[in-house]
This record gives sequence, C-alpha cells and structure tokens, in this order.
Amino acid sequence: LPFVFLVGNHSSGKSSFVNYIMGRKVQTAGVAPTDDTFTVILPGPHDEDQDGPALIGDPDMGFSNLRQFGPTLIHHTQLKVRSNIRNSNFMLVDSPGMIDSPHDAAAFASAEKSMDRGYDFAGVVRWFAERADVVMLFFDPDKPGTTGETLSILLHSLAGMDHKLLIILNKADQFKKIHDFARAYGSLCWNLSKVIPRKDLPRIFTMCLPVEDAKGSDADVPPGLIDLHQTRNDVVAEVMKAPKRRVDNVITHLHDSVHQLLMHATLVQDIRTKFRRTLWRHRLTQSASVMAGTGMTSLAYYTELPIHFTGGMVAMTVLGVGGLTWFQSLQLKEYEDSLTTPEALSQAFQRTYAREVTEADEFTASIWQRVREPLRLSMLGLGLGSIPSVSNNDFAKLNQIIEDEIPQLRRIASPTHFGKRHAESSLTEKSE
Repeated sequence: LPFVFLVGNHSSGKSSFVNYIMGRKVQTAGVAPTDDTFTVILPGPHDEDQDGPALIGDPDMGFSNLRQFGPTLIHHTQLKVRSNIRNSNFMLVDSPGMIDSPHDAAAFASAEKSMDRGYDFAGVVRWFAERADVVMLFFDPDKPGTTGETLSILLHSLAGMDHKLLIILNKADQFKKIHDFARAYGSLCWNLSKVIPRKDLPRIFTMCLPVEDAKGSDADVPPGLIDLHQTRNDVVAEVMKAPKRRVDNVITHLHDSVHQLLMHATLVQDIRTKFRRTLWRHRLTQSASVMAGTGMTSLAYYTELPIHFTGGMVAMTVLGVGGLTWFQSLQLKEYEDSLTTPEALSQAFQRTYAREVTEADEFTASIWQRVREPLRLSMLGLGLGSIPSVSNNDFAKLNQIIEDEIPQLRRIASPTHFGKRHAESSLTEKSE
C-alpha cells in the first residue's frame, strides 16, 4: 500500500495528527516522549497488533529490508491494524520523537552515523522516506527547529525529497500573542536556513488540530484561528493524495535508481579498467621472467652444460619469479587501495563526468553524493580483481531505460492535457 511517513520532534503532535487522520485513537499522545518505536498503521477488518519480528518477517508487507539495521530496530518496530478508520487505501508510519542527547545539539551538521538509539536512526528514516509517498516533518512551538537531531535528519536523511516533504509548525493555536508566533516562526526559519542551502525556504504549514468541547465534539473555531484550520485542511488533503502519488513516486524512484546504477557502473568500469591494465602489465612481466628463465635453462640443457649450472638456473628462475610475484602483489594491493580512496573516486568522477562537472550539473552532483560512499564500500568489499566487467550492451540497456522507457511511463501516468495530446500525436506521426 502507499504510505505517509511522519517524523519530527517529540511532543510536536505527530501522534495526535495520526489519531485525527484515523478518526479514532490509535497512538498515545502526550507532552513527554510516549513511544520509541516505528509504528506501521494499516487499515483492516478488525483491530490487531503485531510485533517487529513478525512485521519485518512478513514477505508481503515490504519491510523485510529493515533487517539490515539490526535486531534493535526490529524490536523497536510494530504493526497496528485498525478497523473503522478514515484511510482505507494507504498506511501511516509514525516514528519515535526526536530529542537531543548532550552532544547532538552541537553536532547536527556531522554526517557520521549515530548509534545512540542502538541502531542507525538517520539511516532508518532515510529508508522509510525514500519509499514513502508523503513525508511530514513536524515542529512544535516550544522547540521550533532547535533540536539538533531534527535538523540533522532534515540535512542528511531527507535531502532530495522536497517534492514530497511537508514541513509543519504544529500547535500554532498555543500562541497567546502575535509576537510569540512571529518569534517562533522566525526561529524555525533561521534554523532551517542552516541546513537548506537555498535563498527561498519551502512552505511551512502552520496549523493546529481541533479541540474537543466538553461534549466530545469539535469546538467552534475562533475567528483568529480560521487560517490555521484551513492550513490543516490543506495538509490533510495532501495526505489523502498519497495513493494517487504512488505511481509518480515509483517512477521517480526508478528514475533516480537507474541514474545511480548507471553512475555506479560507469565509475566501476573506469576504475576497474585502470586496475586491470596494471594487473595485466604485472602478469606480462611475470610471464616474460618465466619465459626468460625457461629459455636460459633450456639453452643450458641442450648445450650440455654441467648439471649443477642447469639446476642453478632452474632455482634462480623459480626464486626470481616467486620474488617478483610477491613484490608485484604488494604493489598491486597498494595500487588497489589508492584507487578506492575518496580522493581517487572524486578524480574518477571528474574524469568520467567532465562535461557535467564543467557545466555544474546539479542533478549529476546530487547523484554523485548518494553514490560515492556505497561505491567505495562495494569496491572495498568485493575487491577490484573480483568485480565483473560491465558490457556495452548493459550500458545501452540502462540508457534506453532512462531515455525511452521512463519518459513513456511518465506519459502514461501524467494527467490529460493539451501538451500530452500534442506529444502523443507527434509520436504517432513519427511511428507512421
């Protein structure tokens, strides 16, 4: 099913928003942190809960790959199936509220993996966000962007997801004076500007949830809060679009994945070619040494030189070739290590994507940022000598997917408009 992913500060109203969307109480809400698990909320015929190992072990749920983050995460994940809820065609995924440990507040810009929860929290958020159809990042008036972990998540885990990211300043009805709201909103914008490298910040949805009166129904909305409630309705409308956005998001994910695979293959082929060239040069040197030693030994044998001289030639050949092989293996290992350093990978990227680098292609640069570390780790794990070659046919297939098949999927999924009809007629004329 399509799903909406909620992430943000603790006490920012994520659980209350889940309950509002569902139309019934599903999550426990409170001022203090109330939940330390990733909760998958799924519509079903009756209420049922399932623990993390069962959820992640279910091959039909699509969460099996979360095993890579270790057993701690698995035991901090749960499934809630609920009946009689508003959303019958998509899931919600609620996340643990973010809160700083003493060292996090000053280190939010660091890209190093943090394991203070027992698992890679930023990596898990990235995993869910990449697969979600709508991502909601919640802030609250008390901590408008000052939580270092939240800013770190926005910088490192939600980068490149602006098309489906909603930034929400929740509980805006708690402000008693307009200058309090202005101060909190300005503080949030200031903190976001530290991690969003653009002059124009994305829209911040300032909203609040309805308050029940003594009878349990929604109280009348004061005139001053009408805009906040209208914004909430806009956010709810975006959430309800999740099923419609699934096709577009799948195509976008395919587009990015193929580009990453193409860049990965291109750089691997370039580095592998340099490594294999040196490897074959060493092998030719070794073969030449063997042939020279064999030739001299044969000459000594056919000229009937003394047997001890012939034996000495054989021993010298074996020792010489063995020593040369050992020395060149050390050289080759050092060369392999030098090819997999971050600096060498950057040089390979600049060499193979020289035109894009010259033109300051931001899309190519963003793909490189995501490919760089997985590329280095894969080459270190497999070894350059074990990586298979990528054929020209493989490159042609990847380029065909990017240039022909993905645009065709976009045409099929796009809404009907005059430009689409013109494009379809042009394709028809070309085919005729």
